[in-house]
Amino acid sequence: MQVYPELEILNIEYNKLNTVSNIIENSGGHLKKILLKPYNIIDFELGDDNFNENYLNFIRKVYENCPSLEYLSILISSTKENFTELEKLLKRCKNLKSLLIVIFDNNEDTYEDSLKYGKELLKILIRSAPTNFKEIRFGSEFKFSLEMLEEFLENWRGRRALSLFTIDPIYMREDYTELINKYKSNGVVKDFEYGSINYRI
Repeated sequence: MQVYPELEILNIEYNKLNTVSNIIENSGGHLKKILLKPYNIIDFELGDDNFNENYLNFIRKVYENCPSLEYLSILISSTKENFTELEKLLKRCKNLKSLLIVIFDNNEDTYEDSLKYGKELLKILIRSAPTNFKEIRFGSEFKFSLEMLEEFLENWRGRRALSLFTIDPIYMREDYTELINKYKSNGVVKDFEYGSINYRI
């Protein structure tokens, strides 16, 4: 296995998750940015019966080998174990500033499932996001009710102003827009944008 002792930026568009995990494991501990295109990675994982273990392995390789990490694109499955490992990552990668997160969608998830994933993600961020955390980008697999989002933003008060980016058009509704503007005006939210998922950092 090739070793990359001075690697600071890992930018991969198409590859299997285990290949990416192996690179991270042999990166020398200096990675600051792991920039994947999660929806492209999914194409490589569809035929793998071990995809859940692959996701868990990826998360663990990140928090075991990337103490200096600042920017991360991540793909997880919807199991409780994946969310538990994600929280460990947030606790251990104390320099993390930005997270792009996508859930592997098997096309069987309901709207209620997506609300459950959204609620769990927001709870984890409140409990465990690092001090300098400032940006979250999320796919449409995560959904947040108006009440859920308001509770999260209220609990975010006193922290670094947060930028949120989504590809879900529901957040362009008037009630969501009013809520976001309220928290922009008091410095809790820096930006809230809807559009095609932006992989650039």
